[in-house]
Amino acid sequence: MNYRAVAGLLLVVSLLPVAGCDKATPVAPAGTILTVSANPSQISLTGTSTITVVGRKPDGNPLNPGTEIRLTSDIGTITSIVTTDSSGTASAIFHADGRTGTAKIMAATGGGDAKAEVDIQVGQGMGSKPTALVSVTPSTIGLGGTATVTVIARNADGTPVTSGRATLTTTLGSLSPANPTIQNGTATSTLTAGNREGMATVTAIVGSSDAATTMVSIVLDAATAISVTANPASVQSDKTTMIVVTATVTDASAQPVAGALVTFESEIGHFTDNSSETTDAKGQATKTLVVAPSDIPSTGDTFQVTVKTPSSTGSTFLENSTNIRIIRPAGGSSTRR
Repeated sequence: MNYRAVAGLLLVVSLLPVAGCDKATPVAPAGTILTVSANPSQISLTGTSTITVVGRKPDGNPLNPGTEIRLTSDIGTITSIVTTDSSGTASAIFHADGRTGTAKIMAATGGGDAKAEVDIQVGQGMGSKPTALVSVTPSTIGLGGTATVTVIARNADGTPVTSGRATLTTTLGSLSPANPTIQNGTATSTLTAGNREGMATVTAIVGSSDAATTMVSIVLDAATAISVTANPASVQSDKTTMIVVTATVTDASAQPVAGALVTFESEIGHFTDNSSETTDAKGQATKTLVVAPSDIPSTGDTFQVTVKTPSSTGSTFLENSTNIRIIRPAGGSSTRR
């Protein structure tokens, strides 16, 4: 037997485990401290962020190069194992996967003794969204009628949005413009009703804000105009005169509006019965104005008769007026009031 050959083989075999130990992955010692950061900390639904982990031994020195750091995330994707460099630092790229929310990135040493975590906002967080409010005036319009749409745009901190455009949509009618410019936190547009009755839903969005909505009633016979006539159109200052005052209420299509409440007013004289009346099928309401000589002032040659009806919202009035001429006997005063 060649004892020298056998002895040499045993020496090589005995050295193999030693060489293997020199190349083993370093293990983070007990008491290791990890810190982890994300740059940027807010990304889009398909964005990326660089995750940096720094490891320190209990004595403050960096972890040995090659020490494994394990990474996990509850949404999105990230490399599961990274290793430290000579400064005790390891990094990986986090990839968003289209889901919105807060991604929690967890870093841990190989044995899990040391842990650290960082959050990344994926998509727009609730605390950073702008807000939109929308209103329409009036809230009831007739076919073919118009209303003003107002959008109030605010940043997350409550300050006015100073640039950009609002996005408006409606389920009935049309909007012009549909993307009004925001100026000092406000944008306006005009809603025009078409030829369909119903309840229109107007929606406004500002940037990544949640949708804001309001309702507008589009009706067949919303009052949009009122006219007035008087017969006769003059009175004798020395005689009692009965004047038939007729108000006509129409909608946006110039069609009569029945059942509208009309209020009659006159600078002098009085109306018979009361001062209000509802319109008939022709959209007309009539009252008789009685003017006696004692009602007529000593000066002036006209007086005014006015008719009013609530607008489609009921919060404002449509009105119209006509002048009645005062005829005085020869030698009477004709000075204009």
